[in-house]
Amino acid sequence: MCNAVLLRHYSLSAGKLVMFKELLLNISGEEDVSLMLPLLLSPEELNAINARTLVYKELLLAEKSQREIARIHNISIATITRGSNNLKAMSDKEKQLLQTLLIRK
Repeated sequence: MCNAVLLRHYSLSAGKLVMFKELLLNISGEEDVSLMLPLLLSPEELNAINARTLVYKELLLAEKSQREIARIHNISIATITRGSNNLKAMSDKEKQLLQTLLIRK
């Protein structure tokens, strides 16, 4: 269910990303994730995804300005702005899912 919500912006009904979605749904633990990610993504793609995830977490925490996030984590303002715009476009359900997954209290 979680992966389906995060991937909803793509044409899954048209058959796109179906194999990738099924692969994600069948990963069964941290070790498998650690093995699969470098097989599927280049180092640059992994870094971009990691930066986007960090930006989402920082923006959801709402403890720092975008400029502070950029300075502390050495992430471009453009990347942070894209993340912020994506968050604004998300449904409440999607934001709640990210909050649950990224901010563990």
